[in-house]
Amino acid sequence: MKRIWLETTCALAAAVLLVSLHHQVTHLRSQQQDTAAIERRVDRAVAAAGLADTMRDLERVRGSVEQAVARMQQLEAQLRVAATGSQQANAIATELERAKTDVARFRDQVSTDVERTKALVDAYIREVRAKEEDAAHRLTQTQGAIDKLARAVYRDPDQLTRSMLLPTVQLNGDDTVGSGTIVFSGRNARAADAVETYALTSYHVVRNILADTPRAAGDGFDVTIYLPTERLVVKGRMVASQQKIDAALVRLSTDRELPFVAGVLPRDAIDAVKVWDPVCAVGCPLGNDPVPSHGEVSSLKNELNGANYWMVNAPTYFGNSGGGIYRADTHELIGVFSKIYTHGKGTPVVVPHMGLCTPIRAIHDWLTEERLEHLLQPRPAPALATPPK
Repeated sequence: MKRIWLETTCALAAAVLLVSLHHQVTHLRSQQQDTAAIERRVDRAVAAAGLADTMRDLERVRGSVEQAVARMQQLEAQLRVAATGSQQANAIATELERAKTDVARFRDQVSTDVERTKALVDAYIREVRAKEEDAAHRLTQTQGAIDKLARAVYRDPDQLTRSMLLPTVQLNGDDTVGSGTIVFSGRNARAADAVETYALTSYHVVRNILADTPRAAGDGFDVTIYLPTERLVVKGRMVASQQKIDAALVRLSTDRELPFVAGVLPRDAIDAVKVWDPVCAVGCPLGNDPVPSHGEVSSLKNELNGANYWMVNAPTYFGNSGGGIYRADTHELIGVFSKIYTHGKGTPVVVPHMGLCTPIRAIHDWLTEERLEHLLQPRPAPALATPPK
């Protein structure tokens, strides 16, 4: 009976505990009681009953309770998740969509602001560059004007001699004399790096020499080169010619690289030549050594036998034919002297200030057709001379 009573008592106690446990779990969310209190209540009930012999059974019951509590906690967690999903999920989703919209709008605004800022920066950069280019152009013009004025005020005789007088050569036949200008002297990559020297002259000068000096056709004609301390006489032979523009190219028979070569006006600078531009004519009139004379460009349009010539008023005479016409400020070759005006029929009178020259543009075009334009490589303009102290 005692054992039955004990089992009955334990069963009733367990039932009471289970009922209490179920009640506690059901109200866990609202009351938030510590499940440890339930465990302590079970321990106290067991201790009060003095049922040491039934501890094993109670431990089994406790394990069942713990499993039930764990299950209830799991259900509670699922309940919280489910509750959150039902009560707040929609609000969270709506807020999330609003946030996404705000982020997209913000990104669009930032992109627009960046593009607008970039456009403003680009416009500013273009404006600054334009101002810099304009300032650089004005500076170049100003520097050019200063250099031109300085050369007009102070001219270095040695520099003038090197750049315009010494490139001049004299062409000689038995009864003919003319002039020429060295435009190339150096190693020619197109001729296995051999040293070659070429001079520009007038076609009619070479024609007249070959006419009055028959041996020149085979042996060549004499060409006098003027150096600071010596004269060098070499043979010359015409290698290209253009009668229409009265121009010829003569190769000088020497393997010596000559130090004084005329700087030729580049093709892209030809349009800058204007009437009134100061010029210097250099040649060997009447068989003299090279002499310079100064004047200006008088005209840029003088058609003769289907070709255009420039007129200069720098004094010239017989023998200047084939010599160089230079810009007085930059010392660049702008033409080859060709003809001189005469007046009267019986005894013509030479008009020395009315000379015609073949423009350098026609020379460029002709030698380009001959595939020899590389011989007209422009040289740098002479540096501004410094007055002696």
